[in-house]
Amino acid sequence: MSNTTTEKKIDVMYWVHTVITLALMFGIGYLEPWGELEPVGMKVLGIFIGLLWGWTTIGFVWPSLMGVCALGLSGYQTTLQVLAAGFGAANNTVLCVFLFIFAAYMDKIGLSRIIANWFISRKICIGRPYVLVLMIFIAAYVLGATISLFTAILLLYSIFYNVCDTLGYKKQDKFAVVVLCGIVYSAMLGFALFPFKAVQIMVLGSLENVSGGLTVGFGSFTVLTFIITVVCLALYMIIMKFIVRPDVSKFDGIGDIFEELRHTTMSGEQKLAGIFLIIFMFAMFAPSVLPANWFITKFFKALGIPGSLAFVLALMGIVRIGNKEFFNLADCAKSGMNWDMIIMFVATMPVSAAMSNSEIGVVNFLVSLVDPIFSHFSGLAFAAMFLLVCGLLTQVAHNLVLAAMLTPIMYQFCIQLGADPFMMAVLFSFAIATAVATPGGSATAALMFTNDWIGRKNSYIYGWLMAIISIIVVIVVGIPVGSIIF
Repeated sequence: MSNTTTEKKIDVMYWVHTVITLALMFGIGYLEPWGELEPVGMKVLGIFIGLLWGWTTIGFVWPSLMGVCALGLSGYQTTLQVLAAGFGAANNTVLCVFLFIFAAYMDKIGLSRIIANWFISRKICIGRPYVLVLMIFIAAYVLGATISLFTAILLLYSIFYNVCDTLGYKKQDKFAVVVLCGIVYSAMLGFALFPFKAVQIMVLGSLENVSGGLTVGFGSFTVLTFIITVVCLALYMIIMKFIVRPDVSKFDGIGDIFEELRHTTMSGEQKLAGIFLIIFMFAMFAPSVLPANWFITKFFKALGIPGSLAFVLALMGIVRIGNKEFFNLADCAKSGMNWDMIIMFVATMPVSAAMSNSEIGVVNFLVSLVDPIFSHFSGLAFAAMFLLVCGLLTQVAHNLVLAAMLTPIMYQFCIQLGADPFMMAVLFSFAIATAVATPGGSATAALMFTNDWIGRKNSYIYGWLMAIISIIVVIVVGIPVGSIIF
């Protein structure tokens, strides 16, 4: 009887959440617009809130598809335009599809396990689980700084899954959750390191325009962001070890396993797969590290990251071992695709772009709420409050649009209140680069929220933890250190 009652309660709550999700998506738009909001802005805001509610309480697939339909009916864009934006290469949906296929093959052939075994079999890791975790985080940080966020996260995901399999960790075990979230965070911190990524370029470009040609030096930018990112990662590790305290007892007494793993050899197919992995990594690095006039640089730059991965997959498809095909794309697509994440991307990207569109007034409305407050602050207080507001705004609005809209506002207040605009530009670019607290915060966040090893509840918990760490560090460490550097 109790089981039947429980099932009825679950069913009832599902329909309650369904009604709330639909009411938010289609109902808020009929309310009187607030402040700077346009009527279509009210509809977009309702769709966004409805998506967050549905994703949190129901799941990802039908709320995402319904969000696409609602946005197509809002007057912002046609449904076909929304779908085109959702599946477009510019927002990394296509890249993710290719990466899932690539990672699935690396796993199928056993290369991911070989790499995972290399990590966990290092003598320095024996009896030191947090050394292993730090190595994984550093790898994610370096890859996030130098190539693609998505590539860094998905490759390290694949490696860590094999670590978990070897040690006996299951989905949503606390250790697995906190490390997988840490991979996302480490990659995002790496992404914020250098000034040549999209967000940073937008901030520095806008600053140059409004300041009459002045900009921030590469060295000063990187030194400040390096200090901030290292402190953020260190705090996450400290919280993980001393507060979260996941079970690491599975690392105990497995020295014999490590000894065996250290003598693992690769098959011919695994070596060939490793060559293709190296080719792909080279394709990611080449455009930014090789001379611009070299043919190989121009080639991979013209392809872009999605095209480079497509090129590697095509090369893999050409190869035959005897009369046997080396790589079957269809098989890997069937086994490796995370459709929850793909469908969520299709909704997240156009809705996030709509939320950030200045013409419909959502961001303008949010800025108008805090604008009167800033004028009464000192330079230091303004810097702290501005970074706090931006760190929160980026969790729900597209960071590129925030960069374009808020940089001129930031510069004017800096000049008016006596804050250093160049220091603030660096801190601002970091504050809006780590959007991971909500599924709609960034495409990168979706990699965490749709991961069933982590789970939605844990994604919110650790997402907000990472956001809070970033906001606190950029204010408490970034402002005083930045004042010295600048």
